[in-house]
Amino acid sequence: MGKLKKIFKAGLFGTILGSILGVLFAKKPGEETRAELKDKIDETKDKAVEAVKQAADKIETIKEEVKSNVEEIKKVFKEKK
Repeated sequence: MGKLKKIFKAGLFGTILGSILGVLFAKKPGEETRAELKDKIDETKDKAVEAVKQAADKIETIKEEVKSNVEEIKKVFKEKK
């Protein structure tokens, strides 16, 4: 499994590096390429921030549900005593 993981990581790294080099050495003017790259980075950053916010909201919802369930369980145990 370790060897497969290394091969996968190397392939992923190669793909990312190839993509970056492809963008940087494309036949577009450098300024245009940098602007596109900046736009893509900003877009990716915005998506990541939104995903983190959604995850945080979901975690908060789950936290509240767990807290409510714990309170209900405590109540049931107190009633049984």
